[in-house]
Amino acid sequence: MKKIMIVDDEPDLREMINLMLQKEGFETITAENGEDFLNKVDGFQPDLVTLDVMMPGLTTKEILEKLREKETKPKIILLTVVRFSEEETQRMYKMGIVDYITKPFEVDELLDSIRRHLK
Repeated sequence: MKKIMIVDDEPDLREMINLMLQKEGFETITAENGEDFLNKVDGFQPDLVTLDVMMPGLTTKEILEKLREKETKPKIILLTVVRFSEEETQRMYKMGIVDYITKPFEVDELLDSIRRHLK
Protein backbone atom coordinates (compact mmCIF):
# COMPACT_ATOMS: atom_id res chain seq x y z
CA MET A 1 0.00 0.00 0.00
CA LYS A 2 1.40 3.41 -1.02
CA LYS A 3 1.84 6.01 1.72
CA ILE A 4 0.89 9.66 1.31
CA MET A 5 1.42 12.55 3.69
CA ILE A 6 -0.90 15.56 3.48
CA VAL A 7 0.60 18.85 4.67
CA ASP A 8 -1.78 21.81 4.86
CA ASP A 9 -2.60 24.41 7.50
CA GLU A 10 -6.31 24.41 6.59
CA PRO A 11 -7.88 21.68 8.77
CA ASP A 12 -10.96 21.17 6.56
CA LEU A 13 -8.95 20.79 3.35
CA ARG A 14 -6.38 18.56 5.07
CA GLU A 15 -9.11 16.26 6.36
CA MET A 16 -11.00 16.21 3.03
CA ILE A 17 -7.85 15.16 1.15
CA ASN A 18 -7.02 12.64 3.88
CA LEU A 19 -10.45 10.96 3.73
CA MET A 20 -10.45 10.98 -0.10
CA LEU A 21 -7.04 9.29 -0.27
CA GLN A 22 -7.94 6.71 2.38
CA LYS A 23 -11.07 5.89 0.38
CA GLU A 24 -8.81 5.34 -2.65
CA GLY A 25 -6.78 2.80 -0.67
CA PHE A 26 -3.77 4.86 0.33
CA GLU A 27 -2.23 4.85 3.80
CA THR A 28 -2.16 8.46 4.97
CA ILE A 29 -0.96 10.77 7.69
CA THR A 30 -1.40 14.53 8.02
CA ALA A 31 0.74 17.44 9.16
CA GLU A 32 -0.45 20.97 9.83
CA ASN A 33 2.72 22.85 8.87
CA GLY A 34 6.32 22.45 7.73
CA GLU A 35 7.73 21.78 11.19
CA ASP A 36 5.10 19.10 11.87
CA PHE A 37 5.87 17.53 8.47
CA LEU A 38 9.62 17.44 9.08
CA ASN A 39 9.07 15.89 12.52
CA LYS A 40 6.87 13.10 11.10
CA VAL A 41 8.33 12.35 7.65
CA ASP A 42 11.09 9.88 8.61
CA GLY A 43 8.80 7.95 10.95
CA PHE A 44 6.06 7.56 8.32
CA GLN A 45 8.30 7.36 5.23
CA PRO A 46 5.71 8.48 2.65
CA ASP A 47 6.04 7.66 -1.03
CA LEU A 48 4.46 11.01 -1.86
CA VAL A 49 3.58 14.28 -0.10
CA THR A 50 0.97 16.88 -0.97
CA LEU A 51 2.43 20.13 0.32
CA ASP A 52 0.57 23.41 0.67
CA VAL A 53 2.73 26.35 -0.39
CA MET A 54 1.27 29.16 1.73
CA MET A 55 1.56 28.12 5.39
CA PRO A 56 2.73 29.95 8.49
CA GLY A 57 6.22 29.16 9.71
CA LEU A 58 8.77 27.64 7.35
CA THR A 59 8.68 28.64 3.70
CA THR A 60 8.34 25.99 1.00
CA LYS A 61 11.99 26.53 0.08
CA GLU A 62 13.07 25.99 3.71
CA ILE A 63 10.94 22.85 3.97
CA LEU A 64 12.44 21.41 0.78
CA GLU A 65 15.98 22.28 1.88
CA LYS A 66 15.50 20.61 5.27
CA LEU A 67 13.88 17.59 3.59
CA ARG A 68 17.11 17.03 1.64
CA GLU A 69 18.83 16.37 4.99
CA LYS A 70 16.29 13.67 5.90
CA GLU A 71 16.50 9.94 5.27
CA THR A 72 13.14 9.85 3.50
CA LYS A 73 12.94 11.28 -0.04
CA PRO A 74 9.26 11.35 -1.05
CA LYS A 75 7.89 12.76 -4.27
CA ILE A 76 6.29 16.17 -3.67
CA ILE A 77 3.15 17.62 -5.22
CA LEU A 78 2.63 21.27 -4.34
CA LEU A 79 -0.89 22.57 -3.75
CA THR A 80 -0.91 26.31 -4.28
CA VAL A 81 -3.04 29.37 -4.91
CA VAL A 82 0.05 30.95 -6.48
CA ARG A 83 0.63 30.62 -10.21
CA PHE A 84 4.31 30.07 -10.88
CA SER A 85 6.24 31.58 -13.75
CA GLU A 86 8.11 29.19 -16.03
CA GLU A 87 11.36 30.09 -14.25
CA GLU A 88 9.85 29.45 -10.81
CA THR A 89 8.37 26.18 -12.02
CA GLN A 90 11.75 24.97 -13.25
CA ARG A 91 13.36 25.99 -9.94
CA MET A 92 10.73 24.01 -8.02
CA TYR A 93 11.30 20.92 -10.15
CA LYS A 94 15.04 21.17 -9.48
CA MET A 95 14.25 21.20 -5.75
CA GLY A 96 12.44 17.88 -6.02
CA ILE A 97 8.86 18.77 -6.89
CA VAL A 98 7.18 16.33 -9.29
CA ASP A 99 4.03 18.41 -9.91
CA TYR A 100 2.05 21.37 -8.70
CA ILE A 101 -1.67 21.87 -8.67
CA THR A 102 -3.36 25.24 -8.41
CA LYS A 103 -6.10 25.70 -5.80
CA PRO A 104 -9.00 25.41 -6.06
CA PHE A 105 -8.49 22.06 -7.72
CA GLU A 106 -10.68 19.26 -8.94
CA VAL A 107 -10.43 16.02 -6.93
CA ASP A 108 -9.80 14.04 -10.12
CA GLU A 109 -6.90 16.35 -11.02
CA LEU A 110 -5.19 15.59 -7.70
CA LEU A 111 -5.90 11.86 -7.91
CA ASP A 112 -4.60 11.70 -11.49
CA SER A 113 -1.37 13.42 -10.49
CA ILE A 114 -0.89 11.15 -7.48
CA ARG A 115 -1.50 7.99 -9.49
CA ARG A 116 0.81 9.16 -12.27
CA HIS A 117 3.67 9.80 -9.85
CA LEU A 118 3.21 6.61 -7.82
CA LYS A 119 3.49 4.22 -10.78
